Amino acid sequence: MKKILVPIACLLFFSCSDDDFQGCTNAESKTWFNEFKAELDADCSLQVSIFKGNYNGETVYYQLITDPRVNFQAMLEFYNCDGVVVANLTAEESNEYLTEQAENDEKIYTCSE
Repeated sequence: MKKILVPIACLLFFSCSDDDFQGCTNAESKTWFNEFKAELDADCSLQVSIFKGNYNGETVYYQLITDPRVNFQAMLEFYNCDGVVVANLTAEESNEYLTEQAENDEKIYTCSE
């Protein structure tokens, strides 16, 4: 019985490493993200930024007008690490998110003239 348990324990120990979990570390090199940036670059008449944040415990990406010349009402659309839309926020929900949760979000790209 011990002869069986040792190989099983070794298998479990060596197969469960943090290296196996990719999370969202490589999303910015994926095709969908490059297309997301290209859409912004197509018209940089306004400064628009892509942010990486956390929404409901999930890493998300969203774009936001960051041009100081523009007063606007944000309506955020969150993308997960695979570029799939996971939430479309109303204006009220967007304001709530930006006011209460976005302070630690990271600006990872900006399109500007």
